[in-house]
Amino acid sequence: MPDLSQETGAQETDVLLSRRAAGVVAMIRPVALFAVAVGAGVLAADLSGLTVVPPAQAQPAATTQETPETPEETPKPAGYRLGDLTVGDVWAHQSTNRDGAAYLRIGNAGTAADALIDASTPFAKRVELRGPLPGGDAWKTGRVDAVPVPAGKETVLDAAALYLRLVGLRDILSVGEKVRITLTFERAGAITVEARVLSPNEAAAIIEKAMPQTTPPEPPEPKGAPGAEPARPAGSQ
Repeated sequence: MPDLSQETGAQETDVLLSRRAAGVVAMIRPVALFAVAVGAGVLAADLSGLTVVPPAQAQPAATTQETPETPEETPKPAGYRLGDLTVGDVWAHQSTNRDGAAYLRIGNAGTAADALIDASTPFAKRVELRGPLPGGDAWKTGRVDAVPVPAGKETVLDAAALYLRLVGLRDILSVGEKVRITLTFERAGAITVEARVLSPNEAAAIIEKAMPQTTPPEPPEPKGAPGAEPARPAGSQ
């Protein structure tokens, strides 16, 4: 037969353990509730200082309006003034490996005539004043001592008759480069200008426009009326 005393002791032990566990839970529950309450209070205090920021409204993307491209214009040469004189349209080109040429316009708004008597540049060994030779055509030029600048008129050095010859270039002239040239006038004094270097095509177009228009001479007409037979020598039949 089973031992009833052992079963009864086991049951009493289980009951005792259950009561102890219930007591421990009863003791822990108030502490846990107190901790939750304290944590909620702290969280509420932290959140009380925060402000709710509404989501930013989506801004439309900035659109850039494309502007039509305009062709680049060739920059115009700068103008210079020295007393009553004005100097403009200064440009240059390289004619050979060692020499170059420069061209310009000189205006005289005064009542007294002046003259360009000298020119120099650090880009060449020397600068020669070139002009038409006496008794020659417009294209037969040579070195001259001065270029007259009459009062109330404009003197154009455009390669047709007058220009500046840059002798002994120290380096090759690059297209778009600026060449400093000092011009010395008899009355007005000296002034330094900048000549813009043009490409060979641009220079050729300007020089071609400045070339004098010449027409070839007409052949001489034969003697006698048109269609008439030439006269026979005397004594011929």
